[in-house]
Amino acid sequence: MRNKVRAANAAAWLLGGATFAMSGQALAANCPADANTVFTSGSSAFKPVLLAVGAVLGSGTNIVYQSPGSCEGLDHVLGGTKDTSSPTSAVLITGTTVGTCSIPAAGTTIDIGFSDVYASTCTATFDPNLPALGSGTADFLGPVQAMTFAVPTASTENVISADAAHMVFGFAADTTAHSIMPWTIPGDIYVRFWDSGTLELLGQAIALPGGKWKNATTAPGGAVAQVVSGTGAMQTAITTSGGMAGHASSTIGILSTSGLKTGIKGLAFQGSDQTCSYYPDSTSTAADKINVRQGRYEIWGPEHMIANVDGSGKPVGQNGNTAAVQTLINALTSTSQALATQSDAGAGDGGVTTLGETEVGQLIAAISVPTTGFIPTCAMQVKRTSEIGAEASYAPPAACSCAFEVATGMAVTGHICTACTAANAATTCPGATPACHFGYCEAE
Repeated sequence: MRNKVRAANAAAWLLGGATFAMSGQALAANCPADANTVFTSGSSAFKPVLLAVGAVLGSGTNIVYQSPGSCEGLDHVLGGTKDTSSPTSAVLITGTTVGTCSIPAAGTTIDIGFSDVYASTCTATFDPNLPALGSGTADFLGPVQAMTFAVPTASTENVISADAAHMVFGFAADTTAHSIMPWTIPGDIYVRFWDSGTLELLGQAIALPGGKWKNATTAPGGAVAQVVSGTGAMQTAITTSGGMAGHASSTIGILSTSGLKTGIKGLAFQGSDQTCSYYPDSTSTAADKINVRQGRYEIWGPEHMIANVDGSGKPVGQNGNTAAVQTLINALTSTSQALATQSDAGAGDGGVTTLGETEVGQLIAAISVPTTGFIPTCAMQVKRTSEIGAEASYAPPAACSCAFEVATGMAVTGHICTACTAANAATTCPGATPACHFGYCEAE
């Protein structure tokens, strides 16, 4: 992984109408090492979800988060290697407060590895020596996210096809014959290191494995300036390059849709088997993710949470913190679970964590708002079981399409959401939406 070949190199967000601020101050000199603290590593795109979940769980479950890349996060769990990527700047999430802390010089033992892609993708395209999932480890699936080819808002381009993206990122305009207008300036084509889940998921969609992306095997900070580390660095690269005179349309990079921000827009994508292109959302400015949720926009997948497990498949912490690890994983998977009346969404972890419909509803709202940009599983209408694989219809155990759309502020045209309570569902929710889930009539 990257730290085997090189030295490791106050935003506000909304939950339930209240604003929570990230503090730039470290909460402690050293990261806490106790039964309430979970050590995590992997995808940089997953940070907004962890902030949202941390706020709902409260200060009883602390999260230490490092983001060296999806495939490296998997290695720290599957291969048992320690994460040394953020010696003095690991993110520490304690309830609604976010700061940084220092890890030991030898690194931290990771409890959960976060990856935007399946472990098999990292093995096939990044590290053939990555240990496989086995009887002692498991992949827990979390919320869904989409990846996108991203350009400055001022760019004249709005669409890219799989074939065009293959050419742009496979060659980075190294010759005139290998160039596609307007992406003809090599220095304006930005990539991540090939441990990135963002890159690997996009690569699956354009038939370009990570090792074949021009420049992507060069570590960030090396000889190639167009290789950047993490979501924040990519955002800065795109906006800075796009702000230069004459470079707005020649600049392109890669981001999760949750990483799109002011000054950056995602391109509509046409898959190799498609006759037209689609945005993740119904329009270029919407946030409803309807084309992801219904399977038209191809570049999406669930977040993967790799952890050690016991003989019954329950997560086991590696730092004397099993209950806290189970609490966090349970929260991150709660939107895919069936919620009975007075539900315990923690039933899957033996009751370690009791999350009722109110708490799961808070999680749905927190991860759905545009500033977080993920899709709770209960809002999906399709599913897949492999990287950019075939899609099949999906009916979630407790649907939350309305709760998702209300949180995004983007109701889908023609989709009527009727408010309800458990007490009045029998009379308020007839027909095709007879169940009351998270405050709205939904399909059973």
